[in-house]
Amino acid sequence: MSDDIKHIGNCQERRNIWNPGEIVYAEEWERVNNNQYLILLLNQSTNDFFYNSISQRDAFVAATVIQWLGTNIGQGFIEKCQKKIEEKEPSIKIAQKASIRLRKGIKL
Repeated sequence: MSDDIKHIGNCQERRNIWNPGEIVYAEEWERVNNNQYLILLLNQSTNDFFYNSISQRDAFVAATVIQWLGTNIGQGFIEKCQKKIEEKEPSIKIAQKASIRLRKGIKL
């Protein structure tokens, strides 16, 4: 695994002037990614943690997609998927609400 890999995607100029969600997604991906997330994404076997063939191109493409998820269109995509998940499994919404309440210190 190379320490030279940079987890920075396309359209970096947008990180300074556009949607705060896009900035947060891009910066958080860059901050937390020590290649482990990308290894798991690209690894065909979740049992093989020794996979270390990540290219700069792999990191660039993944970072670009993550940044896109923070855009208005990306957020719309996430919301649409979340609604479909909740339609398929209504108990997920109940569990999510309970989790939020617990994090806020509100008794159930």
